[in-house]
Amino acid sequence: MRDLTEEPAPGPGPVAIVMAVLALLVGGGIGYNLLLAQEFRDGGLAPAVTASSLEDMARHAANARPTIRLKYDPVVESVQRELQKIGYYPGPVDGVAGRRTRQAIVAYQKAVGLDQTGEASDELAEHIRYTREVAQASLFTGSTDVAEDQEIATRAKVRRVQTGLSELAYEPGRVNGELSDVTMAAIRAFQRDRGLAETGAITDALIGELEKLSGQSDLLAQ
Repeated sequence: MRDLTEEPAPGPGPVAIVMAVLALLVGGGIGYNLLLAQEFRDGGLAPAVTASSLEDMARHAANARPTIRLKYDPVVESVQRELQKIGYYPGPVDGVAGRRTRQAIVAYQKAVGLDQTGEASDELAEHIRYTREVAQASLFTGSTDVAEDQEIATRAKVRRVQTGLSELAYEPGRVNGELSDVTMAAIRAFQRDRGLAETGAITDALIGELEKLSGQSDLLAQ
């Protein structure tokens, strides 16, 4: 009787092997992504970049505020230069309408009785230039009238004090160089607040205190 031997079962073919490997790779990738996503959630990490997140980033970039750039204006530069020549503006002549430029313009407009807009313009630059030239011309008239020269100097000092008091809200009245009752009342109020003798007169001590508090200290010191 012939011995019966068990023949081995046929092994998987090449196609089956390839399919099995692909299944393992796909299953492993899915599992890895699930685990990675879980770690992101648990660890507080940023999620993977997706098409949706890229769209969000692009939308935020489009809506982002643009970088603020200081705008140069030749008219502002001209006004700054003229104000600097008469001692109203101690800052850089850069053509940029900043806070100090607007303050200097307002101070000048207040001193000469113009509307206090704080805005630079060709007309303002010309006004400052004309006023400066007239003032300079008056210094070279050859006048020998000492009393007249003293009056001019006194009125200029009163205007500067009035400007300083106005900046500090002491309401000295119109900035016109006249030591009126309203101006003297404002001086006395300022002197009282600063612990000075309430004389209502313009003194070195008064000017010194105004220089400490007023934005026009350079002007007052002239």
